[in-house]
Amino acid sequence: MNQPDHHNSRPERMPPSAGPVRTGQRTRGEGPCRVRRLSACLLGAVFTACAPVGPDYRRPDTVMPERWQEARPPAAARSEAVGADWWQAFGDPVLNRLIREAMLANLDLKQTYTRIRAAREQRIVAIANGLPIVSNKESVSRRLNNAGQSGAGGQPGGVGFGNNIDIFQLGFDVQWEVDLFGGIRRSIEAAEANMEAEVENSRAVLVTLLGDVARAYIEMRSDQRLLDVSQANLKLQLETARLMRIRYQAGLSDSLAAVQAEALAAQTQAQLPVYEAARKQAQHQLELLLGKPPGALRALLDPEQPVPEAPDRILLELPSELLRRRPDIRRAERQLAAATAQVGIATADLYPKFNIAAFLGFQNMKITDVTALSKSWSAAGTLTTPLFNWGKIRANIDAKKAQQEQSFLAYQSAVLGALKDVEDALVAYAQEKARRAALEQAVASNRLALKLSKERYRSGLTSFLNVLDSERAVYSAESDLVQSQASVSADLVSLYKALGGGWQAAPVEAETFAGGG
Repeated sequence: MNQPDHHNSRPERMPPSAGPVRTGQRTRGEGPCRVRRLSACLLGAVFTACAPVGPDYRRPDTVMPERWQEARPPAAARSEAVGADWWQAFGDPVLNRLIREAMLANLDLKQTYTRIRAAREQRIVAIANGLPIVSNKESVSRRLNNAGQSGAGGQPGGVGFGNNIDIFQLGFDVQWEVDLFGGIRRSIEAAEANMEAEVENSRAVLVTLLGDVARAYIEMRSDQRLLDVSQANLKLQLETARLMRIRYQAGLSDSLAAVQAEALAAQTQAQLPVYEAARKQAQHQLELLLGKPPGALRALLDPEQPVPEAPDRILLELPSELLRRRPDIRRAERQLAAATAQVGIATADLYPKFNIAAFLGFQNMKITDVTALSKSWSAAGTLTTPLFNWGKIRANIDAKKAQQEQSFLAYQSAVLGALKDVEDALVAYAQEKARRAALEQAVASNRLALKLSKERYRSGLTSFLNVLDSERAVYSAESDLVQSQASVSADLVSLYKALGGGWQAAPVEAETFAGGG
């Protein structure tokens, strides 16, 4: 959703270095300007409101780097741009399905939708505060009429008891606070900005959700693969231990070789429960993210599949695109807009408030006597001006200015944090890819070393200890390679998340609800 520039036709620019209006500075409309504004408004028509007091909001000018420090030139082979549906780059249909279901069923995401709905209703309340309030009025009263009574000597004004008069009223009351100085309009601005901030918060939760689903799925597939590697190595190690036990029983070797082979097999077998527990826990995490009870995804996830493979290279956008893509930055900018409007709301309390009250209906002394003379109307206007309040209004203005400055600093922090997240993800992704390449070479070399050590042992050129060491090295290198492959994919997920991708591809139902469509 594109954010509209707020809010008035004569914006005051906020320099990035200075931040928002600071405590102690005069906002527009104070001092001599305040007197001129007050005079102009009071001399104008009552129903013509003046320009809102307080600072007009303008987006901060943010200086962004020209390029990423850790980015590498894209390769020609399998380069992928960071799209809205970045998970498609892994080419895993199960992951695609999990992502779609999480978008529709995650409970944390649904909670953000309720907060959006509440913010929308608060916006309606703010708008309604600037409109006339009409209510029906039905009243019965009794009054003492002392007019015409005389005191001692026939002189008027004496003490006496007059007639009791019953008055029946039926009609409509109208109450309206005329927004002369824009306090209500500023409250509408604040409510709109708060609503938009909740929309961006929902999108930020969605970005986090997509990353959590992808990482949990990658971890689960990694644990499955580690189980396979461990079981394959265990099978070979058990066969070696069996052969060494036969050789020992035949007197061809000592018991040490047989015991060492059995110890290595037992050590490998001890890893199986660890990987199985981690796999099931990752599956439970996925079920939680999809709003399902434990075991609901068992049929989908139990069949083994390879670890999702990351593309070789990705094509990055410019750092300035973070301002548009990252929902947390967009949320911080909307919160700054709301804080700026709050300064205007507080400033409006320095100025008079004009209220109009009116009644239109029937009034009579007999409820059954509704004639032309019983029609009644009344109108009144009230002008209330603050004179002395022990500095309460000024203190409130200064507090809102401080909150505005806090929001501005939070916005700057969000931008810097986003830049750091991307650079961290880039360096982790690049370095883990280099580690994976080295481990691939290590696996190939260790397998060759195992083959040669077995041949040399059969020829009597080396001890069985070298064979065990080679088997242990193969298992370790293969396990490390699986973990590195998973880490490369997980680091790429972190990069996609840091770039703020994913919320643009939300399902129509969710995006319509979140975006106010």
